[in-house]
Amino acid sequence: MKKIAVILSIYRKDNLSCVKESLDSLFTQTFSSTDVFIQLDGDIDNEVRGYLSNLSEKDIFIFERTQNKGLACSLNDLLKIVLPMGYQYIARMDADDISMPERFEKQIAYMENHPDIDCLGTWAIEIDDGGNEYFRKRMPLTNEECLDFFRMRDCMIHPTVMFRRSYFEKAGLYPVDTYFGEDTMMWAKGFQAGCKFANLPEYLLKFRLDIDFFQRRRGWKHAKSIFTLRRRINEMLGFGLKEDCYALMYAIAKLMPTQILDLIYRKMR
Repeated sequence: MKKIAVILSIYRKDNLSCVKESLDSLFTQTFSSTDVFIQLDGDIDNEVRGYLSNLSEKDIFIFERTQNKGLACSLNDLLKIVLPMGYQYIARMDADDISMPERFEKQIAYMENHPDIDCLGTWAIEIDDGGNEYFRKRMPLTNEECLDFFRMRDCMIHPTVMFRRSYFEKAGLYPVDTYFGEDTMMWAKGFQAGCKFANLPEYLLKFRLDIDFFQRRRGWKHAKSIFTLRRRINEMLGFGLKEDCYALMYAIAKLMPTQILDLIYRKMR
């Protein structure tokens, strides 16, 4: 039975309740042949540190640094550890999300039956800070549908994905030269390198939207960065004027009040 390496990063804003719920969802997977690798990205909450230090699970490996370097650097540091160890599959997870118990079992079964797929995501249930359902997010299923969808916006929900190690052999590690959107650029690198994508049409992860979700995704800096990122991707993948216009509209939306962003997020996906 092939083993999975799960990679996730924890930083100072991750709280004990969410971290515990997230890790518990990994420890109770129906597919048990899993190792969990955690990068502590700078100083973290003392309660979280105490909880991690008392974990007795033998399949969890924790790495620490004093400086916060961001998600892309954390994931790359972990990939540099797990890839030489020979794991066939590398799964993503965030420290405030929740994987359904059968997530890995179903993803492994699909990957084993579809050896051409390099990256497999799932649908997700978005929840608020209190765990209440906010939105059920569906994603395109086939590689062709994913590429078509990616002309406008992300075709994968980052913390749901499971990579085959071939993805990194083809596309390399996460980009560290973006203000945000390291996952978006990672999908672009994958498509450019000929990687194949798919999504399982099942809700196998609860994705937490914290109270600052929309505030952190608006403003001039964010709008400029998303337009620059999307223009760069459009050029990489040979997209055209239509995709550039959509990137501009997407950027303009990031200048709107949070209430409008919330409405767009609910109604236009």
